[in-house]
Amino acid sequence: MKQAKTILQTLSLSLAMTVAGMGAAHGAVSAEEAKQLGATLTPWGAEKAGNKDGTIPAYTGAPVKGPGAAKDGKLANPFAGEKPLISITAANAQQYRDKLTDGAVELLRRYPGYRMDVYPTHRTFPELTAEFREASIKNASNPDCKLTPDTVGMRGCWAGVPFPIPKSGAEIIWNHIVRFRPTAEYQAESWLISPNSETQLNISRAYMEFPYHVPEVRAYDGAGQYYSRFVNESVGPARDVGNVTMIHYPIEFDRLDQRAWSYTPGQRRVRLAPEFAYDTPSASMGGAMNYDEIGLFSGRLDRYDFKLIGKKEKYVASNGYDFIFGTNRAKLLGKQYVNPDATRWELRRVWVVEATLKQGRRHAVPKRTFYVDEDSWTIVAAEAYDGANKLVRVQDQYTAPDYTNNSWVSTAFFVSYDLSKEQYAAINMIGVNPGGFWKVLAQRRPDRSLMPEALSRNGLR
Repeated sequence: MKQAKTILQTLSLSLAMTVAGMGAAHGAVSAEEAKQLGATLTPWGAEKAGNKDGTIPAYTGAPVKGPGAAKDGKLANPFAGEKPLISITAANAQQYRDKLTDGAVELLRRYPGYRMDVYPTHRTFPELTAEFREASIKNASNPDCKLTPDTVGMRGCWAGVPFPIPKSGAEIIWNHIVRFRPTAEYQAESWLISPNSETQLNISRAYMEFPYHVPEVRAYDGAGQYYSRFVNESVGPARDVGNVTMIHYPIEFDRLDQRAWSYTPGQRRVRLAPEFAYDTPSASMGGAMNYDEIGLFSGRLDRYDFKLIGKKEKYVASNGYDFIFGTNRAKLLGKQYVNPDATRWELRRVWVVEATLKQGRRHAVPKRTFYVDEDSWTIVAAEAYDGANKLVRVQDQYTAPDYTNNSWVSTAFFVSYDLSKEQYAAINMIGVNPGGFWKVLAQRRPDRSLMPEALSRNGLR
């Protein structure tokens, strides 16, 4: 009898701890916490104040003053005249170790000549619309805005940042997944670089929409079932022209599958492509990145446990106009790394999240670390480790404000260093392609154009 009572008490305690843990990780914040939004925090959750040293300024929401309208679909760097505050090399890296990511430390150690020029920090994420700000505040205190217990699906959140005061690593990753991005089109070029060769991976024209942030879309219904719908058509090189990929990412990932289709002109048919997920290498990127590395992380969260390490100050890529829109490829891409003259590093506060493979799950990368910018909720840096806990990939993502329309450029413009193969991929460089452009659209395309039967009929034309 005593043994049965002890077992019952143990089970009750275990259940209570599980329920408490679920509530702490995936519930609404308290009324007192919610009052911080719009006061000491921005409505979407970033600290308004600067840091104690004054090296990170206060957030003001002041719009960036651009050097003029976009020229040929490309944005000029409004900070082109600034000089670096410091230049970090292997020789002085230890002096700045606490502000460097582990990936940056490895690149500095591995490649003589690699350096990081650190510029003044500009908190350029725009205030966006009143609807975005109000929705973020509403989401924070709405008990119906939450993750499913397994963190795979999201419920009840809409239009703004779902978890502006996050309590778990999974909430931060969801903030990144559904971060604000405008309905837009772009054409860009991607390259794979090794010390002895350069390979043009593709020239792609993409259409992207994010129904989660579109006011006229009904939440969790029709197009509103998806936080993102993305169509990518290859327009070069010649071997890939006409290949089209379309992916729909659902909000309720626990009950809806990611939908992916591909169209190949040679086969003249649209094929459902469920393998376009997780650690499947992206064929259009020459296998240099996996499908769940698009934007540094995308897709379902079911393979990993996401641990919140905390918020830290790190030097990360910011205001990346020169990489995204730079026109001279020879001056942008070196043999082992991106030309340091084309990168801009700033000291920013980032949320650090560590992803480790769940028991019984499989993935080519069993451990990853993500650095998430507090202002934009974008993963701006990531590291990948193999089964022996050896660092095998270092990734940096480039973002910038579109000062021509109060918007934000943050889709999948990044560099991925493959340390095991001594090569790197530069993904979606708009400026180096003569036909490259970036265009924010006033409205979405008709839903029928995002159905699989439309791929072979008209692609993106």
